[in-house]
Amino acid sequence: MQEKIEIRQIRPSDRLTGLSLGDPVFLPLKIFLQKHAKVYHERNLARTYAAFDASQGNKVVAYTTLVSGEIVLEGDKSLLDEPDVHYNYKSYPALKIARLAVHEKYRGYGLGQLLVQLALGTAKEIICPAIGCRFVAVDSKRQAVDFYLKQGFALLDTRQNRDRSEPVLFIDLHKAS
Repeated sequence: MQEKIEIRQIRPSDRLTGLSLGDPVFLPLKIFLQKHAKVYHERNLARTYAAFDASQGNKVVAYTTLVSGEIVLEGDKSLLDEPDVHYNYKSYPALKIARLAVHEKYRGYGLGQLLVQLALGTAKEIICPAIGCRFVAVDSKRQAVDFYLKQGFALLDTRQNRDRSEPVLFIDLHKAS
């Protein structure tokens, strides 16, 4: 890819149109970026990071939106395979990848992987040192499950989650490289 790509938080002056995602199932991702991302950003509800292509007039070619979240478990199952850890809550603290999208013409260049790495790095380097956060989680569209599995995420293995239209996947920050 010869383009000059810059990944950074969105700004009020940014133009957030022109993201083409192909499959209509991804249309809500495009609508969120165009209509809601700046407001969520301004009101501290979410942080959106976008990949801008300078060779295309700083057009957004990929983005991710991060929010605080949790992984809620059924019953008393534990995500931690550490016998000496007794965690008394029914949910685990997590950074959530609320949205992640890559322009259809920019797929295959590693932008999605870079945005996942940004989320993991943010969790490890900024959030974990300040507050409790053990996981990064995502409610994945079915079409994107394989992408997240390749990034090291695991499917939350409960019957309820396997039956969801957007199953939860997660990565344990203590095990992520």
